Amino acid sequence: MSYVITMKRILYPLTILLLILSLNACLKPDPIDTFSASNVSFVDVIETGGYARDVYAFEDKIYVAASAAGTQIWQDDNGIVSKVFEYKFGSSPALALTVMPEYQLLLSVSRDQGYLKQLNPELLAFDSVYVNYPSILIWESEYFGDQNTRDMAASYVNDNLIVLYNTDTDLGDGLRYTYLNRHYESMEGYYYWEANTVDKYTGAKNYGIDAQDSLVAATHGELGVGLYHMGSGFCDTLAVVDTQGEALEVKFYDDYLLVANNWSGMQIFTRAGSSSPLLPLANVEVGGWVKHISMWNDIAILSCGENGMFLVDLSDPGNPEVDRAIDEGYTYSTFVAGDTIYAATREGVKRYHIER
Repeated sequence: MSYVITMKRILYPLTILLLILSLNACLKPDPIDTFSASNVSFVDVIETGGYARDVYAFEDKIYVAASAAGTQIWQDDNGIVSKVFEYKFGSSPALALTVMPEYQLLLSVSRDQGYLKQLNPELLAFDSVYVNYPSILIWESEYFGDQNTRDMAASYVNDNLIVLYNTDTDLGDGLRYTYLNRHYESMEGYYYWEANTVDKYTGAKNYGIDAQDSLVAATHGELGVGLYHMGSGFCDTLAVVDTQGEALEVKFYDDYLLVANNWSGMQIFTRAGSSSPLLPLANVEVGGWVKHISMWNDIAILSCGENGMFLVDLSDPGNPEVDRAIDEGYTYSTFVAGDTIYAATREGVKRYHIER
């Protein structure tokens, strides 16, 4: 009897220990073999105050969705980086953003709404429009999407019209088609933008999105990824295919479609003829859960949450090779401008120089 009790005392803590080790192994995968197709060196970190959830860069300006700290604009003056603007849209954290410099537009997404703001000519602050009296402010905030908005992509039509596609996780209106119209007020002599949602399409929870003109790809979590031809008044489904994991983000790359499949890595699809628009080509397993994809030439940069970044060489998309791992803390997303990678992390925006 005492022998049985002793064995139980030994086996119980041993079982707990094995369980803990198993869970840790799931959260922090073992290192994988890599090869070197590029050289990446750390430059600096921009401390944003809140978690940097998303980033965009243009010339000497850096735009950040800094979670609880709001939407920020930073300027790089020959290596000296300083914050020149910060704004909170309501009380919800800023989660994503994009900038359209040629239109002087900034689009920001928080937990409760998507926001459209016109920037000043220097792209360093909002360009407020006043009528008659300085105290009367109009068009200060235009809205798109709703409280569950997740991602956005835009197609340029002309100087006064942009088509905005955005996703959310509502089953009733998960994929939206919105016109961003620029108007001119001749009496007062100013331009302003207005967002008008034209159509809403349903069918699944929608997460990530990317667009090439009227061709749109959207991820549907556990239900895979869809390819659509979208316009005002129609949404033609070209393909909805299953993925090896939870599809969170998507990226067009030449004639291929790259899908961030969370715990299952990145999957590559070929875009074939109209009868079979998406065909599985390859799957890339990395030491982390893939949340976001950006591109530098033929190198895919994968943001993998607490496992940092992984670079994947896609010079031969049918035989992708993991280039290198960059373990620099929790990474939400990246943006590439020239030879600089801007990584949105919990420590702020980290900048890296990349070259062949």
